[in-house]
Amino acid sequence: MLDVPRPVRPDVVTASRLAEREARRVLALGGTVAPDGPAAVPPPQLTLFTLMPRTDVGGGARVLVEHANRLTDRGHRVVLLSHFPRPAWCEVRAEFRQVPFGIDLADAIEPCDLVVAGYWDQILAASATGLAPVLHFEQGDSHLFEDVDDAKRDFVQANVDAACATVTVSSTVAAVVEQRYALRPGVLPNAVDPTTFHPGDRLPGPPTLLCVGWDGNAFKGMADVKQIWERLRGDHPTLELVWVSPHPPLDPIGRVLVAPAQAELAEIYRQASVYLCASHYESFPLPPVEAMACGTPVVATRNTGVLEYARDGENALLTDVGDVEGLAAAVDKVLRDPALADTLRAGGTRTASSYAWDDIVDRLEGLLRDAAATPRTQPSRRGWMVSLGGLRFRDPLAQVRLEHRLQTSPHRELAVAVAVPAFDGHRVVRWRTVARRSHGLPGTTRLPVIADPVNAATAPELSIPQRAFAAGRPAEALAAFLPDLDGGDPCAARWAALCLLELGRDSEAVELLDAALSVWPDYTDLHYLAALAADLTGQDVDRRAVHQTVALLGPATRYEEWFDEPLELLRQRLPLKEAT
Repeated sequence: MLDVPRPVRPDVVTASRLAEREARRVLALGGTVAPDGPAAVPPPQLTLFTLMPRTDVGGGARVLVEHANRLTDRGHRVVLLSHFPRPAWCEVRAEFRQVPFGIDLADAIEPCDLVVAGYWDQILAASATGLAPVLHFEQGDSHLFEDVDDAKRDFVQANVDAACATVTVSSTVAAVVEQRYALRPGVLPNAVDPTTFHPGDRLPGPPTLLCVGWDGNAFKGMADVKQIWERLRGDHPTLELVWVSPHPPLDPIGRVLVAPAQAELAEIYRQASVYLCASHYESFPLPPVEAMACGTPVVATRNTGVLEYARDGENALLTDVGDVEGLAAAVDKVLRDPALADTLRAGGTRTASSYAWDDIVDRLEGLLRDAAATPRTQPSRRGWMVSLGGLRFRDPLAQVRLEHRLQTSPHRELAVAVAVPAFDGHRVVRWRTVARRSHGLPGTTRLPVIADPVNAATAPELSIPQRAFAAGRPAEALAAFLPDLDGGDPCAARWAALCLLELGRDSEAVELLDAALSVWPDYTDLHYLAALAADLTGQDVDRRAVHQTVALLGPATRYEEWFDEPLELLRQRLPLKEAT
C-alpha cells in the first residue's frame, strides 16, 4: 500500500499572520480571543458539511460523494451542500441539500465539527461564519496549471490561507500548490472500487481505442485525440474510437457514450484495447487508474497527476503533453505487441489494487479529526438587539442556527426569510431584519431559514397593491404595479403578469413574462408563471423542461421577494404527464 502522508500545516509565518488577522476581526466585532486558542475535542462521530462546487458527472464530484458515502457508512454525519441538484448518476448515501443560488453555500452551513471546502473560492466565506474549522480539499484546476493574473492569484492566496489545513490528491499536485501558494498540503489519493472496476471477462472484438472527457474542456486534450485516431486509422482501418463524455460533445466523432453508469463504464473499460489519456494537466485522473483496474493497457501524457501512479513501460506508456505523434506511436505499439499489452495490464492491475477505499478512508478520518481539533477564536453575540416579532420557525434547529450567526456575523444587521399567505395557495417570502447592533460592517447577513408569522393577518410583508390583488381587485393592483415595472423591478413584473392573468388578458401576460425572462432569466417565479400562462393560451409547454429549470434554480432567494416552494406549486398546477 502506498504511504499517505499526514497533512502539514501552513508555514509558521502564514499561520501567525492568519491568527493575528482573525483576532483583529473578532475583537472589532465585539468578540473575545483566547490567548492560545482552545483546541476542540472532536466527538467519536463527526458532523461534517461538505461544499460541492458541482454535481454533474466528473471525477471531482465523484470523489467528494464517495468520501461522504463511506464516512456516512462509518457512522459520521455528512451533509453535502450544492447549488446544483442531487447527483442522479451515482449513489448518494450521505445527506444532500440543494441550496438556492441566491444563498451562499456558506450561509447554509449549520453548527458542525468541520467544513470541507471542495473548491478554493468557498474557503473565505465558510471561514467567516465561524461555525467550524474549514479544511480545503484541493483537486486542482486552472489556478494551479494555467497562467493567472495577479489579482486572481492574490484572491486564491487569501482563500487558501484561510483554511485550517489543505489536502490534495497527489504528491505531484502538492508540489505545485507549494510552489504557487507557499502551502504544504497533506496528500490523500483517490481510490478505485474493486467491486465495480476489475478485469472480469474480456470479450473478443475489433480493436478499440477508448478516451474519456468533454471537448468543451480544452485541457482534456480531445482535439489531440481526434488527430491521433486519424493517424492510427491508416495502419489500423478497423480501429474503433469509443468516446465517453460527461456531456454531449461539441464536435463528436467515433462512438459516443454520454455519462454512462459506473457499472457500464467499467464494462466499457474492459472491452477496450487501449485507454488513451491526452490531458494537458490533471491532479489525479481517475479514468486511467480505473482502466488499469479493468485490465486495459494505458497510454497517457505526463500530465502531472498521472505521474502519481503511472510508470513508463511498467503500467503505462507515457509521452509529453501535446505530443500527438508520440501518443499515436505508443498506441500503435500496444496494438501491435501483445506481450507489451500483457505487461501493461499486469502492472496496471497491481497499481490499481494499491488504491483501496478502506485504506484511504482510514486516513481521511484521521485528517478530518486533526482539522476538527484546530484551535479557534471565541465568538460573542455582544450588542445585538433581537426582535422576532411573533415569528415561528419551521426548522426546529433554526433558533440554534440564529444564535450561532449572531455570534459570527460580521454585519450590523441579520435577516431571516418570512413567508406569508398571499393568494390561492401561494405564500410570498421576503427578507426581514430581526437583529441589529451598532458595531460591525455595514450590510446584512441573510440566514436562510423560513419563518411563518404567528398571526398572518397582521404580518406586514405584503404591500398595499399586493393586498389589493389578494382581495380580488386585480385592475387596481395592476395600475399600482405598472410604474415599478417601468422602473425595472422584477417583482413588479411578476405581480403585473398575475394581474393580467386574473383579468383574462392571458396573451399580454405571456408577452410580459417572455420579456421579463430575457432580463431576469434566473428568477424562478417568472419561469413558473410563464409556463402557466403559456398553458392557459393553448401553447405546447415542455413540462419536464420547466420542472427541471425550477428544480435547478430553486426558490429565488437572490431577489427581494419570491414564492415559497415554487417546485411544489408547479407540480400542483402543471404536473408532469404520465408516460403512455
